[in-house]
Amino acid sequence: MKSLAAKAMLLCMAHCIFGDLSAFVRAQEQRKSVDPESIQGCYDLTLSAWRPNLNLEEDAVFLTPPHRIQLFAEKGTHGWESEGYVVKPAPGAEPSVHRGSYWLPNGSQSMEIVWTTGFSGLVMGLKIKGTDLRGEAKSFWDFPRRRQTAEVTAHRVECQAGRASLDPLRADCQEDKAQPEIVAGEGWGPVRIGATSKTIDAFLGDGKSARKFSKVFFRDYVQKGIQVSFENDSGVVHSIYFYNGQRDDPEFRVFCGQVDNGINWQSSVDDVKKAYGQPTSEFSGTDSGGTWKRLIFDGIDFRFENEKMVRIGIPGN
Repeated sequence: MKSLAAKAMLLCMAHCIFGDLSAFVRAQEQRKSVDPESIQGCYDLTLSAWRPNLNLEEDAVFLTPPHRIQLFAEKGTHGWESEGYVVKPAPGAEPSVHRGSYWLPNGSQSMEIVWTTGFSGLVMGLKIKGTDLRGEAKSFWDFPRRRQTAEVTAHRVECQAGRASLDPLRADCQEDKAQPEIVAGEGWGPVRIGATSKTIDAFLGDGKSARKFSKVFFRDYVQKGIQVSFENDSGVVHSIYFYNGQRDDPEFRVFCGQVDNGINWQSSVDDVKKAYGQPTSEFSGTDSGGTWKRLIFDGIDFRFENEKMVRIGIPGN
């Protein structure tokens, strides 16, 4: 009996020791993660057909990432990028409709890339296969819709000259007095409240479909640094937004222009109040990116982040 008891004790001790050792090894493996510097660079993305086929039609843009991307070893600091490391369209590649993107290590040989509008998008789970990345993409929505999956291959390629900048780019613009100015309650030249979508596209180029709500839908003109909302019923402009590196919208280039009374991106909160008087409403707060403040006046509003003006809005009625 004593011999059996001793053997049982030894077996128990061995099980505990090796069980703890296995748990320790697993924990150590989990702590290992992809070295960002080892995979930074440019990749051509290829996705298979989404399964099951839901005939998304115009909503298919929300599941379409840029065809070529650049992974950075730098942590993001603005908007959705602050959730992980920076990923952007590679130099020369058209941006997608997504307002934010980032990537995260997920073990020693795998990672995730997220593309989101803030409501819908896709998540890519990828494993390192030599110099390439392979895996599966999954869709997500902010309303009930069946999840779809697609196979993904990210093929490593040389980045074109002109590394994708981590800072917002400046939009193409006219540097002369003929350039329109933003007018409160109206807009910017042909981009004005009540204009048709055809008029806007003729002046700014084709916009990318973005968010859609019960009364309005949005189009992003990222190369111009402008976002426009249109009324669902009439198709005319409801509101206009001009961007200057707002942290939740890093894909927009910096709008090149100013307000008709001389207010521009270098203007301070005090400058705006001197030009417009006391705001009808004023909001402020702090989030993960720092401080923010929004000043609302009749026919125009201004958003500041960390004391920098990042957006001018011409709101609808």
